[in-house]
Amino acid sequence: MTTPTPIPLTSQPGIKRDGTIWEGQNYSDGVWCRFDARALPKKMGGYSAIANTLPEVSRGLDAFPLGATDFVHSGGQDFLNQIQVLFDSTLGGQTDRTPTSGFTANANNLWQFAQFYNGATGATVLCANPGQNLTNIANNVETPIFYGQINTNSALSTSGMPNVAGGVVALPPYLVGYSINGRLDVSTVNSVTALGGSAFISDTKLIKGLPIRNGSGGPAGIFWSLNQLILATFNAAITTGVPFSFNIISDDVSPLSSSGIIEYQGIYYWADIDHFAMFNGIVRELPNNMSIDFFYDNLNFAYRQKVFVFKVPRWGEIWWCFPKGNSTECNWAVVYNTRLNLWYDTPLPVGFRTAAVSPKVLPFPLMTDAGTDPDAGNQPTLWIHETGTDKVVNGNSIAIQSYIQTHEISPILSKSDKAFRIAVFEPDFVQSGPLSVTVWQRANPNVSQIEGPSVTLPDFTTEAVTLDNQLARFKVNARLLSFRIQSLYAGGDFRMGTPIIHIEETDGRQTQ
Repeated sequence: MTTPTPIPLTSQPGIKRDGTIWEGQNYSDGVWCRFDARALPKKMGGYSAIANTLPEVSRGLDAFPLGATDFVHSGGQDFLNQIQVLFDSTLGGQTDRTPTSGFTANANNLWQFAQFYNGATGATVLCANPGQNLTNIANNVETPIFYGQINTNSALSTSGMPNVAGGVVALPPYLVGYSINGRLDVSTVNSVTALGGSAFISDTKLIKGLPIRNGSGGPAGIFWSLNQLILATFNAAITTGVPFSFNIISDDVSPLSSSGIIEYQGIYYWADIDHFAMFNGIVRELPNNMSIDFFYDNLNFAYRQKVFVFKVPRWGEIWWCFPKGNSTECNWAVVYNTRLNLWYDTPLPVGFRTAAVSPKVLPFPLMTDAGTDPDAGNQPTLWIHETGTDKVVNGNSIAIQSYIQTHEISPILSKSDKAFRIAVFEPDFVQSGPLSVTVWQRANPNVSQIEGPSVTLPDFTTEAVTLDNQLARFKVNARLLSFRIQSLYAGGDFRMGTPIIHIEETDGRQTQ
């Protein structure tokens, strides 16, 4: 009988969804698991309910830190709600700021927000537009831009700016609205109530605007239309009307969702209707050879406008949340890791997610759900993510399932047509709480994987090391084999190193 050979258990970073399981060397499956700076798997952070009494499902979030409070605004079909989140991540209160004049409740309301800093007064004003765009990115119904001081609790007022169907962006000292037929409306200096002038900069509706650095000084913005990307730069020589010059960067863009566009470290990323894209001076495709088919083949395209994006700078991540399969709300996310230039994905928590705001001052993203989480009373809830290890509701900790599964290993890589036996698994983890290691096996790539035996790895910070528990021992014969490492307990966490497996060939040929 041969002596088992110890080999390191290593897969390439990222979770590969496209193609077959056998043809890749990347991790083959995962839930609530990311890759750290060393490109090794670790469990994602937990999330806690801040407020599970929101009046309705959120269709747009904004956050502004001031003093010891994060003033979070959530727009929905009927209300504009302010939630005060204290810097200890607890609820400070809620206020209804729904405009009393000019606002139309509508199931298709999809909000865009702008934080306008007035250099003359030193005050920051919240500007908000409830565009009726939730089910139609090309919607042409124009609605008012509303405004109000960002940290007060009074209802927002209608601005004097024209109604828009696209949205609003702050390019201080100007407020800019954008709408159908490529129309751009620019306020007078340090004003959100007076129109300075309008320009038509595209042949289709403008759907999103963001600030961009202007190397020559002055404000600048970048705008996406249904089919173009346009750069707007301040031109001091223009003294009346719209003080910007415009340059069409690309005629070959087609954003999937107006909420699926984001800036991260000076680079702009978005999901187009059939690929991921970026702009860093030039427009180019953002390569994704791991999950592009998974994303576009499973996207419920009828609900494309519910796709939203946010960033987690702590881990260098950009998350696109999307409705997968028959879901009408975002129940899955594909994640691009900008530091490692790799992709992975995860199902979103029970209750799904409907909107998010990236970290500002507080190092944690905020997200809202669809009001279908029984742990939160099936009420629309505001969650703070990347905190602790568990799901926490009203002080109760609930375990979050997290796992990563390796690529398939086989002796045929060494030109042998035999099964092999896994005898010993030597753990190499930083962990809290027990972990389970499960073997998944099959005879050839044309059959489904079968879940095999599972062994529990104790947490040696709380349990003494013995000869029996320091190694995981298996009696498994297979030709194709992978390992799933899983955390299932409250307080559980793990960071993977390089475990070692001991394998030996068996006698049977598996292809005859």
